[in-house]
Amino acid sequence: MSSTAWKCFRCDLTFKEENHAKLHEEISKHSVRSVKIITA
Repeated sequence: MSSTAWKCFRCDLTFKEENHAKLHEEISKHSVRSVKIITA
């Protein structure tokens, strides 16, 4: 099973909700990328 998450590689933070990732982008001015997380 896989799901989408957003990762800031500069801070090494991962967000499960897009709105949290967007908030991080606005506050920190870091780019956040969409990544797939595979769970067993």
